[in-house]
Amino acid sequence: MIYNRVGFVDAEGCFSIGIYINYKYQIGYQVQAIFQISLHNKDLVLLSKIQSYFGGGNIRKHGKSSIIFRIASLKNLNTVISHFDKYPLISQKWADYELFKQVLDLIKNKKHLTTDGFKEILSIKASMNLGLPESLKTAFLGISQIIRPEVMDNNIKDPNWVVGFTNGEGCFFVYVTNSSTTKLGETVRIKFQITQHVRDNELMKKLITFFQCGRIESTSHNLWLNFIVTNFKDITEKVIPFFDKYPIQGTKMLDFLDFKRVANLMKNKAHLSKEGLHEIRFIKSKMNSRRIFLVDQQ
Repeated sequence: MIYNRVGFVDAEGCFSIGIYINYKYQIGYQVQAIFQISLHNKDLVLLSKIQSYFGGGNIRKHGKSSIIFRIASLKNLNTVISHFDKYPLISQKWADYELFKQVLDLIKNKKHLTTDGFKEILSIKASMNLGLPESLKTAFLGISQIIRPEVMDNNIKDPNWVVGFTNGEGCFFVYVTNSSTTKLGETVRIKFQITQHVRDNELMKKLITFFQCGRIESTSHNLWLNFIVTNFKDITEKVIPFFDKYPIQGTKMLDFLDFKRVANLMKNKAHLSKEGLHEIRFIKSKMNSRRIFLVDQQ
């Protein structure tokens, strides 16, 4: 599932340049190119399979409930580069990736050990991800960022890309809320959502075209966008059939199956009875962040 992997990295991957104080180097700083993916520790199996595919790197604990897969060796990074040159990313991560390759070339040619080369790397890093940290801006005044590459092709070419992207940033929600218009005083709603940084506005709009439904909403701070599907017919006739045909992976697969189970209960009007509502509450109680066990995927 090549495009599944590409979509997943578009959602969760990060190409970064680490710069650390190290007086063993003449310029006083060490430069390291890093490719990494961070996930909840419930998805260790999924991350291990990605590690196996790239043939290197390490997985370690990262925070209380997350793990991180990290590649920093030049040999293994060459494998990563070969993969994404052949199967390009389509989010703004493509631009980060192109800048990442520029730094990698400088490192391979030992330019990071010279003052001019190091400053060139700072200029590139300033255009990547979140830019330069304040410590480097203060230490190296006057560093200007280079022009960030423009993503020219963000068309979704394969449905498996959507699966991978959803695996990284998608979520299947079930809500039970108070209602003054229902006999039981409560109502059930379901929602499919994919979240991405606002810089990928154009790509997010492509999801509406792909699924032929949904809408885009911005968060309160206008930093993130949500592709949202709440219409019950769209969910049952477009979203669920899609993921039935192109299965999601990891623990999110279990969330999808529970989501589908609730949708079927609603289709059969079970949510209008006390027993059905109780069953939906129970299913909801085990989903998303409440799911506490590891899942081994086929």
